[in-house]
Amino acid sequence: MRFLKIIFSLNFLYIVLIAAQVAAIVFLCFLAPAVIPVAAAYAGAFFLSALAAAILLTRGGGAEGKCAWFVLIASLPVAGAAIYLIATAKNRRYGKLRLHAGALSPEGGCANAMCGTCDAGYDSARYFPDGAQVFEAAFGEIRRARERVCAEFFIISPGHVFDGFVSAVKEAAANGAKVQVIADGVGCAFRLSRKDIKRLKEAGAEVKIFHRLIPLPRSRLNFRDHRKIITVDGKVAFTGGINLADEYANISSPYGYWKDTGLALYGGAAKVFEAMFDAMWLGSCEKEGRFGGKYTCLPYCDAPPARGFCEELYVRKINAAEKRVHILTPYFCVSEKLAGALEFAARRGVDVKIILPHIPDKPYAFELSKATAASFGDCGAEFFEFTPGFMHAKALICDAEAFLGSYNFDFRSMRLNFECGVMLGGQMCEEAELDFDNCLALSQPLTEGKISPAKRFSRFILRLFAPLI
Repeated sequence: MRFLKIIFSLNFLYIVLIAAQVAAIVFLCFLAPAVIPVAAAYAGAFFLSALAAAILLTRGGGAEGKCAWFVLIASLPVAGAAIYLIATAKNRRYGKLRLHAGALSPEGGCANAMCGTCDAGYDSARYFPDGAQVFEAAFGEIRRARERVCAEFFIISPGHVFDGFVSAVKEAAANGAKVQVIADGVGCAFRLSRKDIKRLKEAGAEVKIFHRLIPLPRSRLNFRDHRKIITVDGKVAFTGGINLADEYANISSPYGYWKDTGLALYGGAAKVFEAMFDAMWLGSCEKEGRFGGKYTCLPYCDAPPARGFCEELYVRKINAAEKRVHILTPYFCVSEKLAGALEFAARRGVDVKIILPHIPDKPYAFELSKATAASFGDCGAEFFEFTPGFMHAKALICDAEAFLGSYNFDFRSMRLNFECGVMLGGQMCEEAELDFDNCLALSQPLTEGKISPAKRFSRFILRLFAPLI
């Protein structure tokens, strides 16, 4: 199973291209002189690399990504250029969203044109410091559905949680509700079988796989649907870090205690999350309506290859922070812009604390997180490891505002994934801060002894190519 996953991955294509590069060099050195002038072969390789580099420099995007691609193109003149041109082939805009918030937007237009959402209201909310609590509440709401249920996840995997979801879907469908499910093709690859999809359909759900993994790798596979959304009847929306799999509820424990969080919003904001789902289900979505409620929040999302909204929002809020910047994240590899905002906040005396996993799910990602943390030096930012196990929660708390959703603090979430989140204050922010404090009490400072030259070199390579993976 793992072998097939590797064969069908975009990374395997890269390996094949690099092998082809080696074969081409051998051919050039030993066989080409009899067929084609060596100078012509070199000129062709140079032209391809120059073309790829020119395209790279004229396209938009962050400096970190351009530097990483340029190193690859320069070090592998033919294969590097081919990898770049395949991996960054132009993709049509998918998941485009535009909401018109009549009652909340003074000008009657899009309150947030950059990502297409708008300020929204909610009547009540619940913060969940544990994944099992999210599933219990969400499945209860699904069972009571009468009109429509929308579910969108990066990972759906068979097990007890999946069985509970199927059971809830069956009851919702029996009530007359329309049930729609989106699963990411890469996240669910070799997890969600045809038999599992059939179970969902027999329970009454329509199922779509986003960017299905197929034998022919395509550049669009690098864009993944990492959102976590459940909406019920347009009245309640759930989001957070959880996926539909047993580890998120600590039914299975591959990495110690799995720390996750979730949020339920009741009221107009639920319709905004439903619109995010529709944008993925239909390819685009434009709606006009009222999304009011007792309290105000800002649901937001990102849909690549459009310019990322979340990173810009985080930088702005961190730069404005006066008291605290507290972060829960499984992965920490940020752009120079976001790193600069965090470092500047710490040097200004803001309490900057970041909690990472103690037991990682991906060793290379953990090494990259530690390397990024080490680059902050003695600016005053503090890093911790969540000692009970794996920290999968995703939260940013800046002074009196909390940012919750599916975003990790890494390049992939900020620039390559379809993500969702919500900014809100008041009681929800204080509950998120209380949860952070509880996690901090269970954490230890991130410290390292002497780093071997081999590990130092591997971290250098990881940081160099982090924007691409």
